Amino acid sequence: MRETSKHRKRKYIAVDVDEVEVRSKYFKKDDRTIDLSQETKIKNGSQSDHGVNIDWIKGLKPIEYFEWIESRTCDDPRTWRRPITKEEMKNESGAEIPESFLPIYNRVRLMRSKVNTPVDAMGCSMIPVLVSDKCGIPSEKVDPKNFRLQFLIGTMLSAQTRDERMAQAALNITEYCLNTLKIAEGITLKGLLEIDESILANLIRCVSFYTRKANFIKRTAQLLVDSFGSDIPCDIDGIMSLPGVGPKMGYLTLQKGWGLIAGICVDVHVHRLCKMWNWVDPIKCKTAEHTRKELQIWLPHSLWYEINTVLVGFGQLICMARGKRCDLCLVNDICNARNLNLIKSSKFHQMENKEDMEEVCLHWLDTISNGITTRRHKKK
Repeated sequence: MRETSKHRKRKYIAVDVDEVEVRSKYFKKDDRTIDLSQETKIKNGSQSDHGVNIDWIKGLKPIEYFEWIESRTCDDPRTWRRPITKEEMKNESGAEIPESFLPIYNRVRLMRSKVNTPVDAMGCSMIPVLVSDKCGIPSEKVDPKNFRLQFLIGTMLSAQTRDERMAQAALNITEYCLNTLKIAEGITLKGLLEIDESILANLIRCVSFYTRKANFIKRTAQLLVDSFGSDIPCDIDGIMSLPGVGPKMGYLTLQKGWGLIAGICVDVHVHRLCKMWNWVDPIKCKTAEHTRKELQIWLPHSLWYEINTVLVGFGQLICMARGKRCDLCLVNDICNARNLNLIKSSKFHQMENKEDMEEVCLHWLDTISNGITTRRHKKK
């Protein structure tokens, strides 16, 4: 694959390299613990196909609920430092796992553990957290039902939109609910039903297709009241019955809303990288949905949640569709799409000690990501 931007000069910004952990106060650990075995003790109520008891989850208090979601969908970069072993690469289907997957994926995870990317700070999974923090809404005051709704709205806003703009749109709606509608919880079903569609469209003008999305949100709010007990659906068919919600949004909402890992979220980065590394058939997988279905045949279920966050961040900052950083990538010796000219021009390529080169590359990746974060905050 030819590098189209090899002549582009990049300005490096030197900053202090400190390990930054992006964590939510919602998932802050305290002395209280949850007996997760309660889930299996409940005999009555709705039980999903993946062992998640929905009635039990609905009864959790805020802190318990957020700890439960964190236990199912951990986004802690520190967990990516530990290599995945061959023994862990087991799938229920017995399908063959691509030979290149584990060596490439382990190195990508290592790089992601040191890099702060837009999806980590402002991706869909962070929207309710960021907005509530910005508006001064304490975690113990966040109703899990409202959190699930806010997450759903965030995913609907995110379609074909940069994370920063999606976050701003969600903040605009929240501030309108707080200041104009006087709803202390921020975005709620009551608030969404009260907002006039034209006002809602104006609040989210920063995202793409804002008039269409405003209509989708209004219709969704009414559907949730009429058909889903004023809560978000707990299965993929229900989620995808909502206007404007596709598989990627649907599976992500189930993951972060109910802790239900029913499918893999595949966006443009995951789709592009999986085809590039031949983890899926690049000819047959013409869409992200094709890639999702093929991945789910062989990828161990334990990786179904994390692979989206890991690969999206990698695709945002290191292996972009244009302007790849093969010179800094730890996969550049085994990647079938590496730019050899870019690698040879790198001063790291001349280092004989592989461990030293890895340490220097990780240092630079950390520096670049922190520099980007610093510039982003200054713009705001």
